[in-house]
Amino acid sequence: MLLKESELLERISNKATGVLNLSNRNMQVIIFLIQLLSSIAFNFMNSFLSLFINTELNYVLIEATAWAGICMLIASSLNALTAPFWGFMCDRSGTKIVLLISLAGSMVAYAGMTVSNNAPIFVLFQGLKGIFGPVSTVMFTLIALIISQDKLKMALSYQVAALTMGQLIGPGLGGILVSLFGYRLTLVTAAAVYAGMIPLVLLLRLPTPTSQKGEQRQFTKEDLKAIMPDTISLILVYASISFIVPTVPWFLQSLGVPSIQLVTLTAITTILNGLAFGLASPILTKVTTGRRLPLLSVISALAIFTTNFASSPYLFITLRVIIGSIQAGIPANLLGGKSGRKGTAMGILNSARFIGLAIGPYTATSILGDGTAPRPLYMYATMAVISLFTAAFIYLTHTQKTSKQVPQKTET
Repeated sequence: MLLKESELLERISNKATGVLNLSNRNMQVIIFLIQLLSSIAFNFMNSFLSLFINTELNYVLIEATAWAGICMLIASSLNALTAPFWGFMCDRSGTKIVLLISLAGSMVAYAGMTVSNNAPIFVLFQGLKGIFGPVSTVMFTLIALIISQDKLKMALSYQVAALTMGQLIGPGLGGILVSLFGYRLTLVTAAAVYAGMIPLVLLLRLPTPTSQKGEQRQFTKEDLKAIMPDTISLILVYASISFIVPTVPWFLQSLGVPSIQLVTLTAITTILNGLAFGLASPILTKVTTGRRLPLLSVISALAIFTTNFASSPYLFITLRVIIGSIQAGIPANLLGGKSGRKGTAMGILNSARFIGLAIGPYTATSILGDGTAPRPLYMYATMAVISLFTAAFIYLTHTQKTSKQVPQKTET
């Protein structure tokens, strides 16, 4: 039987990279590793942005904290704006070229941050990092393409675990490198991690782009309508997850941690929070139904508000671990919905995640202001209210819908 031209080209390409017989399981492992490494590199400096701006760019800590919030707003907003485009390009041109463009752009962004000498220039390269940060969109798209619908949520839970562990462990590992080599060499290390992922990308046996398969179905308004509840929920969830990241050093300092221990305890806080989220994500995704999702968000709101009353750095760290464990059960359940052209849909859902990552830290640092009481209380109260609103929205758009769709037993 003659092979179609696209199939023949795919086999030749796979044979050239030596991965013709790569199984879906091995593909998942490689995708997991790329997700984890890219997330670690992307987030190396997030919890230390304020300390970098304070130490290397000579701003006082509270001003540096505000600049850190702006950095996260710009980077995540641009990531959100470009994610649907990169998802569309996965459908049209293929995931490998999108990945390679992303890696190259990220390397340039980190090289620019390394030589920055003032906050506005540093923010500029943070924005470039956001534009060329579509790796998670590509990874979600690949998982949606190779995994059946009934196993998709569990597969995505591992990707969410890798992504979030990288987001939260990355700054911790970055802190260790900062302690050993300084801030600027840590940025160089992040660029090197991106370069080291190129061989992993070349190992992947990537699906044929939709345009080359002759599938012309466009992403429609109906597709957008179908994923809109998940999109809004993801914005709210990730705002609650990420809000505290740039303020961790300040809160630890306010609890009496001396400057010499600040980097170490910030690293410990982010690593433990990330591990808790990553380990809990597959477990909670498996046992959490639509009815339980709002409950997780309510418990998270209570824990967030309680953090304001932490009287020691160790209680603060404990509450961060608890919050990470609770929030872990929500994202994969929301990302599990897909519609139409998978790359475009996953790009939009991932865009929602980045919007949450942008508005959470910026909202928190804006409310915190100069840090004088009662601003910290207002900050925690606001984020707790957002988490409660998330619970209500998920209940109305997911739980109620699920309940109505439960088939009724017929009497015999």
